[in-house]
Amino acid sequence: MSVVVVGLNHNSAPVDLLERLAIPEDELPKALHQLLTYEHILEGAVLSTCNRIEVYACVSKFHGGAQDLRNFLAEFRHVAPEDFSDRLYTYHDDAAIRHLFRVSAGIDSMVVGESEILGQVRRSFSVATEEGAAQRVLGSAFRKALRAGKRARTETSIGRNPVSISSAAVELARKAFEGSTLAGKKVTIVGAGKMGRLAAQALASAGASDVSVVNRSQERAQDLADTFGATPLPIEELPAQLARADIVITSTTAPETIVDASMVERAVVSRAESSPLFIVDIAVPRDVEASVGDIAGVVLRDIDDLRGVVETNIGSRLSEISQVEQIIGDEVAGFIEWQRSSEIAPTITELVAWGESIRTTEMERLRGLGLSEEQLEAADRSTKRIVAKLLHPALEKAKELAASKQGHTYLTALRELFELDDEDS
Repeated sequence: MSVVVVGLNHNSAPVDLLERLAIPEDELPKALHQLLTYEHILEGAVLSTCNRIEVYACVSKFHGGAQDLRNFLAEFRHVAPEDFSDRLYTYHDDAAIRHLFRVSAGIDSMVVGESEILGQVRRSFSVATEEGAAQRVLGSAFRKALRAGKRARTETSIGRNPVSISSAAVELARKAFEGSTLAGKKVTIVGAGKMGRLAAQALASAGASDVSVVNRSQERAQDLADTFGATPLPIEELPAQLARADIVITSTTAPETIVDASMVERAVVSRAESSPLFIVDIAVPRDVEASVGDIAGVVLRDIDDLRGVVETNIGSRLSEISQVEQIIGDEVAGFIEWQRSSEIAPTITELVAWGESIRTTEMERLRGLGLSEEQLEAADRSTKRIVAKLLHPALEKAKELAASKQGHTYLTALRELFELDDEDS
């Protein structure tokens, strides 16, 4: 049994490929149920965010399981394998666990130390647990990953003055207008979820005071607007806001684009401002049709364009990353120790039961030979000692080898040697 992760992220794939493979949160239950139908998949979880899509699994065989995960991504999202196979990364066992812990700690993110990822890992685990997909192994891995993420943020400064994709989008807008603040700029936030809330917070820090929040749910728009002194608007007002705003930041969870070229073209015609309409689309899948970037008077940016903005963030946090890596090393070691000890216990129990079953069979044969009770008792004591002495070296060696890096391989060999997985054993 191995833990495997297969995925793509901002380092390995462009946003257009990430959005093709992204799995919306409301489709996760269906995705997990399909994932568990594959031959080698025993447990599973899916982590889909604005800059990564990853599938974690506990598999019966590494190579077969890894291929199952690749097939799942292709089949569930209806994307040809050749479109993304050369962009995939695959980790297994200790490396897979370390990767999960690094993701949870925020040091595998585009924006190092970002505040959103820990909650996204938690939601991924929650859905997998509710659907019965994450059980003993993945359940423990995700719980320890969340612990590692919390430790990283409380024991280091990686999460101090937290940066986010949303705040990087605001910084991109500020640089585009070549000012130290966004005071006097009219800004529209499209989407009142976590990303929209972080954008509103970053806008407030950047001096923006003329902010509107457009959202399908008026209740959520009102709540966000009340918090930051913005104006809540229904989604129907989006075309009018495109004509009015200097800056638009979109971050909805819509499965398809909500801003198309024709909508923006009409807005541009009616705009009074001479400055361009600056749109930052940080949604995956994208909210804004890519062809909008070709319209005169419009500047369109997406997650791919944020890379340059966040490079300075990495440099300023290198010392924190080193400390976080130490925490992750401790937590990974703890998980591996748990995993190996949890694997050896049932093997020892089954091996002892195997020896006892043989002894019991032989005792039944002796009872049929007409021996006295005294003789049978003596034979019972003697056979128990013999079985114990025969198994003792194997049990002690199994405990020793299970603690090594190749522990799983040794345990598998032991189980095959004594046919512990055989139904007739």
